Amino acid sequence: MSDPTAKARAMRLERLQTMLDQQLVNPRAALETLMTELRIGESQPALWEQLHQAASRDKNEIELADAYEKMAADRRLKQLAPVEHAALLMHAADFLQGSLGDGDGAEPYLWNVLRLTPDNREAFSRIERRIEAAHDELRLVELYAVVSRSPPKPADEMARRVIKIVALLPAKTPLSDEACRGLLGLVPASSAVLSILETHCQKTHRKDLAYELIEEAIAAGGLPEVKTVEQHRHLIEMYMGENNTPEKAISHVEALLGRYPSDAQARAAAERLIQNRLVASRAAAVLQKARRESRAPRV
Repeated sequence: MSDPTAKARAMRLERLQTMLDQQLVNPRAALETLMTELRIGESQPALWEQLHQAASRDKNEIELADAYEKMAADRRLKQLAPVEHAALLMHAADFLQGSLGDGDGAEPYLWNVLRLTPDNREAFSRIERRIEAAHDELRLVELYAVVSRSPPKPADEMARRVIKIVALLPAKTPLSDEACRGLLGLVPASSAVLSILETHCQKTHRKDLAYELIEEAIAAGGLPEVKTVEQHRHLIEMYMGENNTPEKAISHVEALLGRYPSDAQARAAAERLIQNRLVASRAAAVLQKARRESRAPRV
């Protein structure tokens, strides 16, 4: 074998195999070798399984669990592609739950797998089963928020369940801001998710977050046209009214008049915004263009 890199790799694998066959004297070294294999795209499923068996055989499961914990915190993992990084964490979860029977210890690894690869069906199903067994609906919604943009199960099914749960959440049980933003990934499956999120944010005294969510949903383009127009009008009304930030309404006025030059609400808002020095020039320009286009003869 003339290639030095290939020769070094062969020697590493030989040392690992010997340790797995005879005595697992250094679990961290075994993990180092297997992480190196992941880095070059070699998943080596048989060696991972042998590692877990060797740890049980040699009664050093605790040492391997500790090695996994240290490896998971190692900055070098960031050098791996997300799929490879997630693979190592899945092996850690498999070991803790399968060999040690420690489902609680495995769960944080599974959550991190989903943050790296949201479409990982195995990690998702295992967490979902644990949450459902605990009847913790708030955490179930938080789980769906993590995976909503690459759902491992039908998005419309997830959306229906989210709507049902969030609609019944009391004000004293708020979803995290992060979860609210994450659930926007389900809006293309059901625009009702956006409505229920706005209601929830209003109920939990987070009006600014409610407006941010609507803005993000519009920008993402996942709403039907009729709902997009409805939300533009809603934000114009809110910004010009109770929110008292009329300058934020201008982009929605522009969007509406760009689609429908004769829109009465958008025109009325533009006329009011001409008095606002922060956006007066934009308001005047969009109003002038809308009037010109609405007078233009139809071809």
